[in-house]
Amino acid sequence: MKVTRRQGLAVLPAVCLALVMQGLVASVGTAQEPPRVVPSEQEVVLQRADRARVKGDSAAPIRIVEISDFQCPYCARYFADSWPVIDSLYVQSGIARYLWISFPNSTHPRAWPAIEAAFCAGAAGRFWPMHDILFQRTEEWTRTADPVELFTRWAVEIGVDGDSFAACLRNDLTAPLQVADYDSAVRSGITSTPFFVVGDSIAIRGAVSTEQFRSAVDSVLAARGLKGPGR
Repeated sequence: MKVTRRQGLAVLPAVCLALVMQGLVASVGTAQEPPRVVPSEQEVVLQRADRARVKGDSAAPIRIVEISDFQCPYCARYFADSWPVIDSLYVQSGIARYLWISFPNSTHPRAWPAIEAAFCAGAAGRFWPMHDILFQRTEEWTRTADPVELFTRWAVEIGVDGDSFAACLRNDLTAPLQVADYDSAVRSGITSTPFFVVGDSIAIRGAVSTEQFRSAVDSVLAARGLKGPGR
């Protein structure tokens, strides 16, 4: 698990190819709102899912890209140990804009449908709530006989219309986005997850400690004349 600047520069062009449609993250709904419907038109689904996986201020001075797999244990470790800190100190504070890219490992047979569930929820503006549930409840969806039934139930739990969500899964509406992510990662030479690109220049391979991750982010900020939070 090492951090290298050269690797970060190498991965940037290919990753950027997958980000052409990026926009602001969709706003998060409340429990009082009616269920959010997943569109039936694939083009609309892809555009909304692509936007929804971006979190943070569009004017943030740096960007952090995560290449991840919901069935990857090291990705789950990062989610549990470091993500809450990175989210709070850098993303929610407006310092960094965060992008999640999917890269399912061939040894993880349920990674693809889990990614599809997150993107279908994203098409209804609920990517990040589904992202959190998938990491928090890994044992459930990786062992159940029918993960789609679970995913649909959880979609309803976070305020997404169950019928339109199930249709999105059934019709593989987010497949082009998932294929684009995968191809981009492969072209970039990425072979494992999690993998991060910080500030379009520094690469982090693996679930490094929170302190190591913060040091990498703060070094990018320092290079731009900015100070990291709480430093």
